[in-house]
Amino acid sequence: MTARVTMYFLGGTISMSSADGHSVRPTLSGDDLLAAVPGLDQVDAEVTAEQVAREQSGSLTYTHLLTVFERARSSDAGGFVLVQGTDTLEEAAYLLDLLWDDPRPFVATGAMRNPTMAGADGAANLLAAVRVAASPEARERGACVVFADEIHAARHVTKSDTASISTFRSPNTGPAGRVLEGHVHFFSPPGARSALGADVSNVTTMDVEVPVLVAGFGQSVRTLEAVADGADALVLAGFGAGHVPGWWAEAVGAIAERMPVIMTSRTHSGPALVETYGAVGAEVDLQQRGVVMGGYLDALKARLLVSVLLAAGTDREQIEAAVRRHGGYR
Repeated sequence: MTARVTMYFLGGTISMSSADGHSVRPTLSGDDLLAAVPGLDQVDAEVTAEQVAREQSGSLTYTHLLTVFERARSSDAGGFVLVQGTDTLEEAAYLLDLLWDDPRPFVATGAMRNPTMAGADGAANLLAAVRVAASPEARERGACVVFADEIHAARHVTKSDTASISTFRSPNTGPAGRVLEGHVHFFSPPGARSALGADVSNVTTMDVEVPVLVAGFGQSVRTLEAVADGADALVLAGFGAGHVPGWWAEAVGAIAERMPVIMTSRTHSGPALVETYGAVGAEVDLQQRGVVMGGYLDALKARLLVSVLLAAGTDREQIEAAVRRHGGYR
């Protein structure tokens, strides 16, 4: 049976061209891009393009993603592809993963080389993304990123390089599957989903402020206090296993008295620990001051998880429990 796949185009490098022969901007439409994909007509899928925006991905907003989510939720297509710039692709994919309580596949992809460059990767990524979105094997897996013929679960993936066409990696798990010889291969059956389901079914806007602060060598506590001012919650990307300078500890505790404070690691691999280090500013001390350790969540994903839950009106106790659960450590 022919699958129906709807693709939502938001711009990004994959859609860029040059008016002056030098710098590029998003100009090409989804229809333009699909017309240039060799072999797309050989995939057993009926593909439809919807143009949602033409933006560089750093200029995308929650509104863009919520629009895509609502369109997909009300569609009768069998699978979906989000096409946008790679700079925020991991965040867009994870946001959809949290919201998408549906068995149908939701794939995110883009390109690292614009269509004017030798070896442009956009067409291959679009073809692979359609194959995954049309595959029964991709059902019940939430959102994923398909790039360079690899399939990455949205909850694990990160952009690892500013220029490589193999930029997307899942540091703690590796890819979930691959697209080979025109076929979709997953390495394991579907597992636990990230979708928050009914808990966030009322979210239509994301008017919340959850900043991320990366701990830096010798950094003043003034930076911490300034970033937390006016926030609804705070995500810290700490040293190593989830630590901050000792002179931050008292201020972190004061902030945690008035809002959720989530600790992640700035290393991008491995969890924030919970019981190894007891020095002032380390994880044992910080938890005693009210900080929640984010486990395997990186700072960007922890921020999105907390933001969605705040937007849904979730209370603090439930938010902190969700962080521990989605962090997948302890």
